[in-house]
Amino acid sequence: MSKSVGKAEVGGVELKKLRNKKLTSTEFMQVWFHYDKDKSGYLEYVEFSQFMKDLFLKKDCSGITPEQVEKYTAEVIHLMDTYDENRDGRFEMNELAKALKIEENYLSKIINKKSIKDKHVQSILSHYNSNVNDTIEGPELHAFVGDIARYLGLKLSLSVIEAGVSTVKATVGTDTIDTDAIKSLLAENSINQLKQSFKG
Repeated sequence: MSKSVGKAEVGGVELKKLRNKKLTSTEFMQVWFHYDKDKSGYLEYVEFSQFMKDLFLKKDCSGITPEQVEKYTAEVIHLMDTYDENRDGRFEMNELAKALKIEENYLSKIINKKSIKDKHVQSILSHYNSNVNDTIEGPELHAFVGDIARYLGLKLSLSVIEAGVSTVKATVGTDTIDTDAIKSLLAENSINQLKQSFKG
């Protein structure tokens, strides 16, 4: 995804898109890693509050009216009450994914096909590759693995995704995956191997 000049962004994702539309899984991972600074696998209240401030208030906070601050505060409380399912005062990845509305799992449509053709692999690369370099890496790889986890019916969490990413990297022998690796990783035996790695 190319960056737009002069548009406010959070972790490489336009604020306007965060406010109004479903995110791709790659955009979700970019946002997650931007705010989960301590890599704890949770957005603590302070991290989530900064996310909400960036989402609802102007960057420099100049000219913010009391009504805007009140709206922001009410929205933080509402989102925490609605999506913090275990009431621990922080967001797990799965909880934030529900709050931000991630798109339908892109991989589900392709994994269920009888055979994965080159055109399917190319569409996967295009879908997950936000920097147009013909490989999937970093948050893109986490999004790809996260969608495999969702396809397998698992709850999104950083520990599940990190386990899957480690397996993918060990399988392909690098930190990035290309079209050949995508095709190999989506083969039934590789999906089963990933399923085992998600279980620990």
